[in-house]
Amino acid sequence: MDAEKKVKNNSNKQVLSMIRALSITAAVFVTLLWSSSYILNQYAFVEGVGPYTLAGMRYSAAAFTLWVVLRLRDQKHAQRKRGHEVQSVNRKLSQGKWKLTWKDNLFLGITGFILAQGLQYAGQFYLTPMQSNMFLSVGNILFLLLIDAFWLRELNNRATFLAVLAAMAGIVIYYYPWHLAQGSLIGIVLILISCVGNVVHLTYSRYLLTRKQTAPSALVLTPMLIGAAGMLLAGFILEGMPPYSLKLILILLWLGPINGALAFTLWAWSQKQLRAYESSLINNLMLLEVALMDILFLGRSITYLQAGSLCITGTAIVAVQLAPLLKKPKQLPSESDK
Repeated sequence: MDAEKKVKNNSNKQVLSMIRALSITAAVFVTLLWSSSYILNQYAFVEGVGPYTLAGMRYSAAAFTLWVVLRLRDQKHAQRKRGHEVQSVNRKLSQGKWKLTWKDNLFLGITGFILAQGLQYAGQFYLTPMQSNMFLSVGNILFLLLIDAFWLRELNNRATFLAVLAAMAGIVIYYYPWHLAQGSLIGIVLILISCVGNVVHLTYSRYLLTRKQTAPSALVLTPMLIGAAGMLLAGFILEGMPPYSLKLILILLWLGPINGALAFTLWAWSQKQLRAYESSLINNLMLLEVALMDILFLGRSITYLQAGSLCITGTAIVAVQLAPLLKKPKQLPSESDK
C-alpha cells in the first residue's frame, strides 16, 4: 500500500509540474503577443488614431471575438446534452457558484482595462517607448510588492525578493540615461496610475481564481466589454472620430482577436497556476522581447550597457521561475531515525 501511495504521489507531482510548465509557456507566449502589440501600436498611431480610441477599438474587437468563441462553445455543449443530463446539471450548478457579481465585473473592467490599458496607451503618447516601458515595468513590480506585503503574502522568500530587486535594477540600468522630454511628467503619472490598475487587477484576479474558484473565462469577457466601452467613450470625447484605412483595420483585426481575446484568456488561465509576483515577472519579459522587436522591425540600436542590463533582468526572471521547481522537498524522518 505504501508503494502504491508513493507511486500515486509521484504521478500527481509530475502532473502538477507539467501543468505549471504549460502555464509558464502560455504566459511567455502571451508576452510575445503583447510585445508585438507595441510594434503594431506605433504603426496605428502613424495612421492618425488616438491612444484611447485605439485601445477601445482593440478591446471591442477582442470582446466580440471572445463572445463568438464562447457562444460556439456553448452550442457544442448543448449538442452533447443528450445522455449527459447529470453532468449538465452539475456544470450549471458549478457555473452558478462561480458567477461573478456586477461589482466584480465593474471592478475588473475599470482596473484591468480602463486604467491598466487605456492609461498605458495614453502614457505612451507622451513618453518615448523606452521611457514608458521602464516606468511601466518598475511601477508594476513596486506596486505588486506593496500589495503582496499587505494581502497575498506570497513573496516570503529572501532569494526571490533579491531576484525581484535584481530585475528592477536591470530595468533601470537598461534605460540609462533617462532623458525626459516636455510633457513627460503627464506620461509618467498616467503610466504609474496604469501600473496601479494592472497590479490591483492581477491580484484580485488571482484571489477570485484561487479563493473563489472562478472560471478563468469569466474574468475576461464582461470586464473587457466594460473597459472597451469606457475607453471608446473617452476616445470619442477627447480625440474625436478616428480616420479609417485598410492598414488600420488589419492592425485591429490582429490586435483584437489574437493579442486581445486569445492573449487575455491564456493569461487568466496561467494566473491560476502561477503566483502574482511570478506572473508580473514573466510580464517583464516584454522588456527583452520589445528590445529585440525594436531592433528587428524599427531599426533601433542597443548599447553594451543595455545588453548587460537585459541579461541581468532575464536572469532574475528565470531564477524566480526555476526556484520552486529546483527546491528539494523536506524528507520526513523514517522509522529508523526515531
